Amino acid sequence: MAAPATPSPYIPLARAAALAYQRLFPEQGAKDSKTLDMIALALSSVMPLYQRDMDTDTLRRIDEAEIAAGRFTRGATTVEFANRPPLRYLVVSREELPAAIESLLKDSLVLTRVNLAQRDSPHNHKPV
Repeated sequence: MAAPATPSPYIPLARAAALAYQRLFPEQGAKDSKTLDMIALALSSVMPLYQRDMDTDTLRRIDEAEIAAGRFTRGATTVEFANRPPLRYLVVSREELPAAIESLLKDSLVLTRVNLAQRDSPHNHKPV
C-alpha cells in the first residue's frame, strides 16, 4: 500500500488568492480574474511570494521592488512587466497563508479596494 502523498509546503498563488477570496467574501459566488489579481497583490503585501523553477523545482523569493514594478494578471497566475518577460509559477507558503488571510480580514482598506475592484468587474455589469 502506497503511503499518502504529503501536501507540498507551497501552493500556487492563484489557489491562495481563491482561498482568500472565499474567506473575505463568503457570500459571493464566482471569482473573476481581476478580483483574484487584486487579492494576489494584497497577499504579496503580507507574505512572501516565490517563483518555482519548473526544471529544478527550486524556489526564488520575489522581492517587493520586483512586485511593485509589475502587475498581477490572469487570475493571479502571472506578474507582467512592460520591459521584460513575465513571472509565472508563483507560489506561497501553505503554512503562512491562514495568518496572511487573517491579516487581510482585519485590514478594512484592503477589503474596500478588493470589493471595489470586484464591483467594477465587467462580469458584474448588466448590459444596458
